[in-house]
Amino acid sequence: MAKKLGVLLAVLLVMTLVGPLQAQEPVTFIWGAYTNPVQLYSAVVTDGVSFFVLEQGCESLLAFDGATTNVIPSLATELTSNEDLTVWTAKLREGVTFHDGTPFNAEAVAFNFNVWRSTDHPLHFASQVYEYYEYMFDGFDDASLIQSIDIVDEYTVRFNLSRPYVQMPNTLAMPMFEIHSPAALEKYGEDYGTPTVGYVCTGPYKFVEWVTDDHVTQDLWDGYWGEIEGNVERIIQRVIPDNAARFAALQAGAIHGKENATPEEIALIEASDDLYYMLRPSLNVFYLAFNYRIKEFHDPLVRQAISLALNRQAYVDAFYVAAEVANTFLPPLMWGYNPDVPMPEYNPDKAVELLAQAGFPNGFSEVTVLPLDDAGNVMLDAEGEKVPLTLFWMPVTRPYNPDGEGIGQAMAADLAAIGINVQLENAGDWATYLDRRRKGDLIGLYQLGWTGDNGDPDNFSGYFFKNCNQPQEGYFNFPEICETLQQAGSLVSQADREPLYQQADAMLAETVGRITIAHSQVPLVFRSNVSGYIANPLGTELIRFVTVE
Repeated sequence: MAKKLGVLLAVLLVMTLVGPLQAQEPVTFIWGAYTNPVQLYSAVVTDGVSFFVLEQGCESLLAFDGATTNVIPSLATELTSNEDLTVWTAKLREGVTFHDGTPFNAEAVAFNFNVWRSTDHPLHFASQVYEYYEYMFDGFDDASLIQSIDIVDEYTVRFNLSRPYVQMPNTLAMPMFEIHSPAALEKYGEDYGTPTVGYVCTGPYKFVEWVTDDHVTQDLWDGYWGEIEGNVERIIQRVIPDNAARFAALQAGAIHGKENATPEEIALIEASDDLYYMLRPSLNVFYLAFNYRIKEFHDPLVRQAISLALNRQAYVDAFYVAAEVANTFLPPLMWGYNPDVPMPEYNPDKAVELLAQAGFPNGFSEVTVLPLDDAGNVMLDAEGEKVPLTLFWMPVTRPYNPDGEGIGQAMAADLAAIGINVQLENAGDWATYLDRRRKGDLIGLYQLGWTGDNGDPDNFSGYFFKNCNQPQEGYFNFPEICETLQQAGSLVSQADREPLYQQADAMLAETVGRITIAHSQVPLVFRSNVSGYIANPLGTELIRFVTVE
């Protein structure tokens, strides 16, 4: 009895010292996001916030290695081609399952690609836009670069292409082509990827919940086939739209990391023992686009005047932590960059002279919006409608644009100085802004940018300018540039392709078909108890490498 009493007293003493036994909380990494994801179905999104979530839970056939754009195996262990690069065969990883327990195999891969490429597939919904597939694989149906997909055996799939395609490995590594559970796609249909469903993939973190305007939660999946290098068991992407509030949350320890920082924040970070930052290598561009439904923008003198009015260096100095003025669309880190293109000039006096030559000695505040014909082409000879000139500023912080509204105000002031008066407009939230851009409805000047997806210039200059007269590119229509990029994308040898990308960039700068502003190295800021985060120039950054002490 005395022995039992002693044991009981010992247990009570331990409980007094440490409290009642409780389930241990999972090791959690909280990321501060500036907005909601748009969608969680990789095939139909283009925004970085959505992909940050998706990359933690979904996987493509190939992947990008660490801090590089080098391609390594993922769901495919091997990718080979025939001699002329028109047939690509993928050997798939065995023993992999989706989060719903269904098997990953050649049938699942073929199912995903057939949904994306075939407009008559019952799961290829008209309400969803497969923008990346359309661009990277030349279109849909008979136009698709992928003409057919053969299931060779349970773990071998073959892609039959209509032309040589040297970029195939890089393209298959892009997160836009992550493989989702066919069973889940069929079960949820058009609701797949929405907050009530999330995603069902093969990656290390499974979807738990998405509360709009608050957070997305992902938990470590115990059925993952690969290795977890860090210790994070739960990822929470916390939505904090206000930049200052997001930094305050980081200072207070309410979040562990965030993308982007102002110069003022960097000074506070450098003086703090609790915070640090790293720079993501620059593979991006920030630009101001013309919507060519506006008649005045077809005059090169007007475009040159607008370019000369913008004090790019002042924007870089005031708004960025580590950036350089962009002389070309392609960033210096990417092959195909043309170092011989002159840096853009800031010369408001010359801008005023060019406006006078164009017939606007006093500048302008109204512009003419041209109608479209039945085929969607801009009708250059039509009368058009007079409207105020609008400059649309981006409603979110992006790696290439730390302050859309602030830079928009600076741009408006610079344009006013040469007599061009613009109305600044917020076109809505990020999803709305992107949708209006895709439809060609940002009629005026509009801010946007790009971070490369696969390390190939075809996914950079080619993505925007290879096809003329597209509404999503503001009806950009410079045939010589488009044809040069089409030729570059069709060749196999990098040595043959590179001069063509350099030529296209030089033509884009010379014509001022689009105004490049800056290439930036993006600050990634963390609490000091976070380690193992690997910055990648493509932005494909995985929390499975992260440790939170």
